[in-house]
Amino acid sequence: MRIEALRSIVVDFNTMQMDPQQRVVLGEVGTPNGDRLTSCQPGESVLLDGGDLRVVGTLEYDTQLAVWYAIPAWSTRRDVEVNTGQDVSA
Repeated sequence: MRIEALRSIVVDFNTMQMDPQQRVVLGEVGTPNGDRLTSCQPGESVLLDGGDLRVVGTLEYDTQLAVWYAIPAWSTRRDVEVNTGQDVSA
């Protein structure tokens, strides 16, 4: 899987603290963040962009709460220089 080919979604990794399963909260349907994901599919791989951190994640959709989540694959973590956008992972 080429990371460059994945859909990029700007996220706040701090939202993981709100979810007992440690998923990144992407947005609720009916909100701007949730509505921008309508063309996505559960199970789809995306690039989660936290500004200084990028990681591949797998989308999940909670039908009861109408909320999109992503499960980060931490083995794909890349630290990024905020000013340049360049990968600085060792």
